[in-house]
Amino acid sequence: MISLAAIVKVFSVFGIVLVLNRLKLSLSIALLVGSAALGLWMHMGPVSLAQSVAHSLMDIQTVGLALIVGIILVMSRLMKQTGHLDRIVTSFTALSRDPRITGAVMPALIGLLPMPGGALFSAPMVDTALCDNRMTGEEKTAVNYWFRHIWEYWWPLYPGVVLAVALLKVEAWRFMAIMLPMTLVSVLAGTLFILRPMGALQSHSSATQGGKGTIRQFIREIMPIIVLVGAILVQGAAVSILRILGSNVAIPGSISILPALAICTLWVCLQNRIPFRQILHAVTDKSIPPMLLLVLAIMVFKGVMGDSHAIVQIRDELMAHHIPILVVVMLMPFISGMITGIAIGFVGTSFPLIVPMFPTTDLLTYLSWAALAYSFGYMGMMLSPVHLCFLVTKDYFNATLSRSYRYLIFPALAVMATASFLFVASRFIV
Repeated sequence: MISLAAIVKVFSVFGIVLVLNRLKLSLSIALLVGSAALGLWMHMGPVSLAQSVAHSLMDIQTVGLALIVGIILVMSRLMKQTGHLDRIVTSFTALSRDPRITGAVMPALIGLLPMPGGALFSAPMVDTALCDNRMTGEEKTAVNYWFRHIWEYWWPLYPGVVLAVALLKVEAWRFMAIMLPMTLVSVLAGTLFILRPMGALQSHSSATQGGKGTIRQFIREIMPIIVLVGAILVQGAAVSILRILGSNVAIPGSISILPALAICTLWVCLQNRIPFRQILHAVTDKSIPPMLLLVLAIMVFKGVMGDSHAIVQIRDELMAHHIPILVVVMLMPFISGMITGIAIGFVGTSFPLIVPMFPTTDLLTYLSWAALAYSFGYMGMMLSPVHLCFLVTKDYFNATLSRSYRYLIFPALAVMATASFLFVASRFIV
């Protein structure tokens, strides 16, 4: 067993995690068991494994993620208790008059924000939009999770896009232009394979016909989101100005959104006139610690995965078996996305290894290879059992991991098939 290929070991551990979770073991504990199994299987040793776990728990990214998820949970609970989420959903449903559209637009709107675990923010909105219909937790999970991630192919606020542009050494607008169609493909795939099978749904009970007043009301109700976006942009502009003036200001990406999130939470409290006692009750809610434990377990798993050098070993194995370059360019990002569960993770681990393989005869060919690699990596990330948004959404809707995959496989395959078709089609354009 020790001599098995790294790729077999990694996917075997994924299988162990899924089986343990199916046997009703909490996902956080299952991930910790999987982390220990993978570390020892990859010859880390007990001491190295313990050091990796300790480093992952104390890392600023882990602390930042835990704080972000904690604040999101508190804010979403306050918005739910005060009826703010209901008002957002009701005002938009009055404009669309289709719960499916509302359920898709809410997470897409939140998806414009590069917020770790942001699907947890939109999950209550999706739940409210679909509350008058008999939807399973797995269906709600698919709607919230899929449409939350339609922008990260090209949206420049996401670190994965920024890193990809840097590693590819191309102008940002060129990468954004070639990846933009994948957002449209993702929307179509989600509509065909997730929304359409639901059939016609009953409109939200309090929805009314839209008009100018409803549009104004909708804008007023989504002001916390507008404030959040505005605060992020202002903070980014301030940092850029300080750098131009010679001040070397650097805010770690894992905590850069915290100030904006704190301002957004304060806005929600003031807008809804929430008393301190209600805020304290939301902070001490018993549902928050299990979610934070899940975040810690995910970061431990990712840390062990990186420290065990699993990605590098998988790359070496593929090359040693003379796998065609095209297959390597598709598989490496996909596997990296499955393993890391985050865009910047699959870009950072796979792109430095595969970008030198891209033909550089002309820019369009080069970018077509980049688009293929990024699209496959992104789908690997979307199907990853350690993707934070996937896991917190699943837990919020009390859905099972294995059954949730049934609603994600076909849209993911559709995106990868379309990316492959566009890649082949580009050969005839050049």
